[in-house]
Amino acid sequence: MLGWGVLGAVPVSNPAMAEDIDDIEVEFNVLSSERPKSFWASLFDNRADRKRPFDYLSGGMPDTMIYFAGLDAANWSFTAFGGAQWTPRGPGKDGFILRLLASEGIERYASGPVTYATQIGRAAILPGYIVHIGRMEAQFLAGPDTQADLFYTNGRANRWRVRFGLRAAADIWWEPTPELMLQTSLSGTTIDNGYTARFAAGWRIADLFWIGPEAAFASDFFSRQTRFGVHLTGLRTSEFEWSFAAGRVTDSFGRAGIYGRFGLVMRPDRAPFFEN
Repeated sequence: MLGWGVLGAVPVSNPAMAEDIDDIEVEFNVLSSERPKSFWASLFDNRADRKRPFDYLSGGMPDTMIYFAGLDAANWSFTAFGGAQWTPRGPGKDGFILRLLASEGIERYASGPVTYATQIGRAAILPGYIVHIGRMEAQFLAGPDTQADLFYTNGRANRWRVRFGLRAAADIWWEPTPELMLQTSLSGTTIDNGYTARFAAGWRIADLFWIGPEAAFASDFFSRQTRFGVHLTGLRTSEFEWSFAAGRVTDSFGRAGIYGRFGLVMRPDRAPFFEN
C-alpha cells in the first residue's frame, strides 16, 4: 500500500518527470537472501542462529511429559526398555528435568556344550537439568541406579545378585544447520564400572525424519561391545514418534553379528503458533 501511495502522489502530467520515472530501474529482491541451490550448500547453510519457531520434526525430548519404550536385539542379546521424562518448565526452556527408566534383557554366551545366560534388570531415577544454546539442547542427569542379575547355566538358574550404584548421563542434540543434526548420548554407572556412548549424525528428509550413520560403544567389568550402523529418527505419526537402527556389532569375546533397535516416544501433538 505504501508503494501505491507514493506513485499516486507523483505529478505525471510533467513529461520530464514521467520520463525520469521510466528510466528508474527497480530491483525487487534486494532484501531477500540467496537460497542455496545445491544439496550440499543447503545442508551446510548455518546462517540461522536459532531453531525454527515451529518444527514438527524434533527427534530430541523437549516436551513437558513424554513416555518412551523400545526393543534392542543382537545375535546374542535381547533387551526391552521404557520410561518417562518430565520437563516442568515446558519445551524450549532451561530448567529441572526428571527421567525414570527401566529395562529387562537377557544375554547369552556358548562355550562348547555349555550355554551361559544372564537375565539383567535395571532401573534408575535421574534428576537433572536441561539447557538450550541456539540450536543445541543439552541434558545432564545423575541419580541412583540398581541392577539385578539372574545367572543361568544350560537353562537352569544357579545364582543371582543385586547391585546398587550411581548413574550419570548426558544427552546432546545439536542442529548446526536446519538440515543437519548431531546427537551424543553418554551414560555411566558405578555398577561394574559400566558405560555406554552413542554418536549419530542425521540429515532432515522432507521434514519427515532424520537419517544417517551412528556408532555406539559399551563396556563393563565383563565385556566390551562396538556397533556401527544407520538410524532413522523422529518419524512422527499423530502422538507417536518412531526411531529405528540397524548395523554390525562386535564384542570382546570375538563374536560378530547384526543388531537392530526400535524406539517409540509418545508426546503431545504439535500445533502451529504454539511452543513445541
